[in-house]
Amino acid sequence: MGGDPAQPVTVHGGSGGITAQCEDIVAMARRFGGAAQACLASAFALHKYLVDPTVLSLALLDVRGFATFEADLLDALDGPQGLTWVGAECGIIDAELRVAAAAYETADRLYYDVHDAAMGGIQLPAAVAAAAAALVRTGDPIAAAEVAVARDPQVADVVIDALQVPTLLNLLARAIPDGHGVADPLGTDAFGTAARPPRRLTDLIAGLAQRNDDPHHGAVDVRLLTLPDGTRRAIVDITGTKSWTPLPTRDVTSLSTNGRALVGERTAYEQGVLAAMRQAGVRRSDDVMLIGHSEGGMVAITTARDAEASGEFNVTHIITAGAPLGLTVRTLPSRIQVLALENARDVIPHLDGVANPDEPNVTTASSARGNSTVLGDHDLRASYLPLARDVEAATDRSIRDFLAGSREFFCATTVETKTFQVQRRY
Repeated sequence: MGGDPAQPVTVHGGSGGITAQCEDIVAMARRFGGAAQACLASAFALHKYLVDPTVLSLALLDVRGFATFEADLLDALDGPQGLTWVGAECGIIDAELRVAAAAYETADRLYYDVHDAAMGGIQLPAAVAAAAAALVRTGDPIAAAEVAVARDPQVADVVIDALQVPTLLNLLARAIPDGHGVADPLGTDAFGTAARPPRRLTDLIAGLAQRNDDPHHGAVDVRLLTLPDGTRRAIVDITGTKSWTPLPTRDVTSLSTNGRALVGERTAYEQGVLAAMRQAGVRRSDDVMLIGHSEGGMVAITTARDAEASGEFNVTHIITAGAPLGLTVRTLPSRIQVLALENARDVIPHLDGVANPDEPNVTTASSARGNSTVLGDHDLRASYLPLARDVEAATDRSIRDFLAGSREFFCATTVETKTFQVQRRY
């Protein structure tokens, strides 16, 4: 895999996204609006000299000079290119820029609202044909369905929106007691990527993959980093779904957690992650990065949101891999930077039926990876580690700015990785 050439990366949102650019346009509009107010205020103040008693009295001494002064001042204030004209023109430009920014943002939002559904419809015939060919070749309907999903994961958006899947999942999940999350210490991991300070994005995803390989369901770790100046950073790895039971269970990676986290509800899994951070010794002064795969990515969003609301921890960055975030990521404060990795063949990020928003703090990066199976296209090592390499090689402004902004997580001299199993208690 190390010699695998980088694939083109599609990027949406972030510092180079349309919303960030629209914010620049609005900022320029404000400058024109400020100039308009200043010009018009000055023009209003200067108009009083046209009827100032002292000036009017000069008419008795020099009628021609008085008339010339009045005419020149009127021309300077209200004539073509006069101060009033300049103020009005700046005001018009202010309004035009704001309208343009709103139009760009609305058009972009509309594009992404319908993009996946449109692409799902366009690619559907080819996906059906590929599935039919796989069925004839293998005689296995499950394999054929996997081929169809891999060829056309966007069609999931159409189905999910039509069936109101997020709402139904949440209603079912809320019917199941969620209990309370606890974190049981498993010790310190001094092996593999857990023993080395990360230096790049792929190191982070490899660390998450190592924790994901842990046989404990609900395994998380807290990597405490010490920088050369003695300050600390913390990285929290949150693993994804391991249990498919719809029934009450101590396993926080179950379907009920998915149903709650998909729409942004607090979960026992989130409570356990916060408990693990406390037990690991994360302080308010430590900048924290949360990294989550699939369900773990959804939990990372709600954990960051609630940690910010309580003020207990200072989450500054989130990286997700294969997680549906469209319904929840907008709830984060704008200061928290998010990098969402989405394999273009992976159906799981589409399970909320909503595209990730184009926000300056939310960068979505995707490329086509995997082996055309549902599990393979969602796998951390098979799909998201190669995707991370693609992202590292990309020159896109949003990606480069996210990585530059998180550089202090890549320059630690030492790391201590404390591991936990999050479970649900009733």
